[in-house]
Amino acid sequence: MSEKRQVLIVTPSESLRTELRDLLKSIDSVASAPLMASDNRQGLELARTRSPQLAIVELSANTIPAQTLARELSAVAPDTTVVGLLKPEFFASAPSESRLLIDSLRSGFKDFLNYPVSKGELEELIRRLSSETRRSPAKLGAVFSFISNKGGVGKSTLSVNAAAALAQRYPDRVLLVDASLQLGVAASLLDLQPTSTLTDVAREQNRLDQTLLEQLTVRHSSGLHLLAAPKNPIEATRVTEEILTQVLTLGRRTYDYIVVDTFPVFDAITVALLDLTTRAYVVTENVVPTLLGAANLIELLDQLAFPSDHVEVIINRFQNLSGSLGREDIAARIGRNIDWVLPYDKRVISAANLGRPIIEYSPTFFRFRRVLAKLVDSMEEVVGHAKSNGTTLERLPAQFTQTPTVGE
Repeated sequence: MSEKRQVLIVTPSESLRTELRDLLKSIDSVASAPLMASDNRQGLELARTRSPQLAIVELSANTIPAQTLARELSAVAPDTTVVGLLKPEFFASAPSESRLLIDSLRSGFKDFLNYPVSKGELEELIRRLSSETRRSPAKLGAVFSFISNKGGVGKSTLSVNAAAALAQRYPDRVLLVDASLQLGVAASLLDLQPTSTLTDVAREQNRLDQTLLEQLTVRHSSGLHLLAAPKNPIEATRVTEEILTQVLTLGRRTYDYIVVDTFPVFDAITVALLDLTTRAYVVTENVVPTLLGAANLIELLDQLAFPSDHVEVIINRFQNLSGSLGREDIAARIGRNIDWVLPYDKRVISAANLGRPIIEYSPTFFRFRRVLAKLVDSMEEVVGHAKSNGTTLERLPAQFTQTPTVGE
């Protein structure tokens, strides 16, 4: 007996969802209870957790949201075939039907259905899907995002140094995305003068592919590829969440590791980045107001249904001074265990001023560098485990996300 295929339906129309559900129920090769989503975010989460074989997404005249969803689906559920559903209104309102369909194909749609959908048409589509040779799960890179509730906690320094340390182990396999759009300092921390930035990515959005993405990066001597932040706040306004989604989707097909430095504001761009994040590092310090903000940030991640076992907390620039909070006090303040404690080290500041990663500046036996190496080991473990087992990185077994090595 052949395996029944799981289908995801994404449309804001309740009546259309019901109609398609009833139609799918009459097809023997389809699971009796299709997954149904009323918006793109719900559809993305269902695809992430349930990995359907087929996703039917309604296309409207404004195809950008659906095209963005198709790109995101290809990243989080690479074995899901995305099919567009075209209603008569689409053809009536679309200024250039062929142009929109071509753009949709480029974004990840594999086929289209015309409404009203007949049972025969849907069965034929599923038959074609079933006859395709079963391929092994796509090998995609992992996304590690460094986030914080405020600036000045060393988030950018950590993301840059972690990325450089990874690149030293895997030259040309690590991409650093400086998504701190208005305050990006990654290029400065690496003493690089990029000729292209995320603004150029926005300008080339319609023809962006893996080759062009790599060409828009600047290479550091460690082997790290940097996609730099815009040069100024005005240029930063041109970089949208759709563009960053496209960057991460293509980046995961090109690189093994994508490290993201984020802006310390929780907005639509941050949410879009988290949608494609394998592991999020909340960076904070052992100062009460900062810790309270970090606790609020962790609670917000929980409200957004970001998996708690994919979140790790980093206490940066820790000093065990009289009157300062210890690890247990910090854990009590934020309501969860601390995963990493990186000590204060003046060499980190000196390295930043010189535009040199700490791996090039500090001897290996200094404590900050030793803990950073353990952090990088854990990032390496995520990618190594997913590759050796052919699993999708968002769905790693619990033992690889719930019990990370704690930096001492």
